[in-house]
Amino acid sequence: MKTSQRYRSGLISSLNPRHFNNERWSYTIHRITGAVLVFYLTAHLYETLQIGLGQRSWESALSLLHKLGPLENVGLWIVVGSVLYHGGNGIRLIINEAFGMILGKPTLPVYPYAPTSLGRNQKLAMLTINLVAMLLWIWAGLYLLAGLGLMK
Repeated sequence: MKTSQRYRSGLISSLNPRHFNNERWSYTIHRITGAVLVFYLTAHLYETLQIGLGQRSWESALSLLHKLGPLENVGLWIVVGSVLYHGGNGIRLIINEAFGMILGKPTLPVYPYAPTSLGRNQKLAMLTINLVAMLLWIWAGLYLLAGLGLMK
């Protein structure tokens, strides 16, 4: 009995980015930016907690942060990009899933099933979110560079 190519691929093959479609890339980037934001929130809460522990503790936390030098602003730029993408994509998902907008008319799955979740409206919404997030992220990078005195 011959196994079809679809079932031979397995989990490892599904993790290969070469096989990702737009929806899978959106899902993956959404998860990565979510992890970045959780890490940032944890670090921010730790830093803010130091205020309650006294001035010496607070100054120690700030000196540790300032030892990073320019990497401090690079980290901030990554957080801004994560907020922009994760927030924009989250709004798109809420509009799709909670209100059923942009999805189009549902159809019954018939074998062989071809996913139809990314219709024209979905692709347009995803492209718009990505474009707006990227433009704002570039603007934020230029703003940070100007704040460092590297651009005027």
